[in-house]
Amino acid sequence: MVTLSTPFSDPIWRGLARETDLAAQLICSGANEIGRADYASQGRYAAAQFGFSNGLERLGKLILTSDSLLSRGQPLDDKELRGKGHSILGIVDAVAKVQSERQLELGYERPTSRIAANALASFDNFAAASQGRYANHASLTGVPSPHEPTARWWTSVCEPILDEHFRGTKLEKRARADSQQVGVMLANSSVTLHFHENGSVITNVAEASFMAHERKATQKWGRFYSLGYARWMSELFTELTRGVGYTPSTEFFFGHYERLATFRVPDNFLKNRATWPLR
Repeated sequence: MVTLSTPFSDPIWRGLARETDLAAQLICSGANEIGRADYASQGRYAAAQFGFSNGLERLGKLILTSDSLLSRGQPLDDKELRGKGHSILGIVDAVAKVQSERQLELGYERPTSRIAANALASFDNFAAASQGRYANHASLTGVPSPHEPTARWWTSVCEPILDEHFRGTKLEKRARADSQQVGVMLANSSVTLHFHENGSVITNVAEASFMAHERKATQKWGRFYSLGYARWMSELFTELTRGVGYTPSTEFFFGHYERLATFRVPDNFLKNRATWPLR
């Protein structure tokens, strides 16, 4: 009887498989939530930042420990992992250093736009326990926290998105006309009470209708700019591990990059696909 040797019973292979899956699922959760977040369901903004901040952190640390496995023959130990902290900005910079030192040429590079940088900074803010993660609790003192993640996301990410992709366009003109018509039809037969992401109270039905049009833009482009980092890091992990997965001494890397293939897609998918992972 011939027994075929495979890497699948190796604890290292299993650990990499589970960690890659976890990172992907967290990021997909973030993409799904930011694509649905609006003034009527503001918890989704924080849920999205939770998914992205945790998912990008784990994917970044997965890249760093994979780099260690390849260069030192051992992963980062617990102390080294903890030493990386929870700073998304710091982890992303460390990942970029791996790309530079290994001279990896990628099909999808690190995002460079201002809006993408603002999105990453928001994830970094949320990841910090002293800032966004517990901002709601900090506000219970009666003084609003300056780190509140929904307001911060709206100001630093959504407002620039509207400036770049909505305001001054035909889409905005049509949205204003439609919203004014809604206001005329419902003003005398409805009561409106909504809360803007920036904290203001909305009681005008036409304004609430127009806000719904705005959110279609912030959902679409918020997802796009956020997923750009997942795409770049997935591409980096793929180039780092794909070839060595076929090498006898590092077979434990075999196949894991395929778990991140859902992010390695053209811009059109990042902007328009509402449900993640892609099927």
